[in-house]
Amino acid sequence: MTWIGKILMVFVLILGIAAMWFMTTVFVARTNWKSDRDAWQNLYKEADKARVAELNRYKAEKESLEKQLVAEQTNGKGLSAQIATLTGANDKISEDNKRMTAILQGADIKAVELQAINQALTDEVKQTRDRNVVLENERVVLTTARENAMKDRQEFENRARRANNDKQRLEARVESLSGQLAEARASGGSSTATVQNSFTKPAAPLPENIRGAVTSYENGYVSVNIGIDAGLTRGAKLDIYRTTGKGEYLGQIEIERVYPKSAVAKFIPRENRNLRSLRPEQLPKTGDEVGLVGSSSIISR
Repeated sequence: MTWIGKILMVFVLILGIAAMWFMTTVFVARTNWKSDRDAWQNLYKEADKARVAELNRYKAEKESLEKQLVAEQTNGKGLSAQIATLTGANDKISEDNKRMTAILQGADIKAVELQAINQALTDEVKQTRDRNVVLENERVVLTTARENAMKDRQEFENRARRANNDKQRLEARVESLSGQLAEARASGGSSTATVQNSFTKPAAPLPENIRGAVTSYENGYVSVNIGIDAGLTRGAKLDIYRTTGKGEYLGQIEIERVYPKSAVAKFIPRENRNLRSLRPEQLPKTGDEVGLVGSSSIISR
């Protein structure tokens, strides 16, 4: 082989190596460009998404700001109306203040007058209080005198009541003595005959409609307002009862002394109970009635 052939072979080898290097470089460059293109494409997509999101957020903020602007404009109109109203109210308040100032100036004058009236009333109240103290002292004196007078009156009433009781007892005693005198005269003056008549003479039958009332009661003996004229005789028995309140049957009385218009009888409690065991309301009192319960059905036992 000649030198030219060798040179051509070397040249072809060099060209082959250069072609391989170029092809390798192109392949590598092509591969790197695709990767860069994909990377830039991804970045573009992300940037586009971010741009769209930013645009949407901008539109939303714009709409919100526009709504706020409309609301603020509405509020501004309302505030303008309020300012106008407050301005009118302020003018009215100013007028009221002027009027109140004038009223206060007049009130100061009235206050002086009222203070003078108050001082006069205070003096009058003091005089009234002093007069009330005097009247209270007089009232205490009069009250004490009245109480003393009431006590004296009660004492006099008690005395009069005792005197009336004494009078009734004395009248009963006089009637008793008168009856004894009549019996003595009827027996011819013999005391023995009088005693025999008093024990042997039976009680006369009583009228069915006989009825009387208790005038007094003391130590087991009852005074009634009926006597011989009503048909009572010594030894006669009458029922005694109370018609006031709920009504109550108290027992019987047995006539021991009889006079024309009255009589004195012994009280016999119902069921023959002891007088000391009875309560005060179970004893006879003035106003209780006497009669024949069984025949007249005046009261139910």
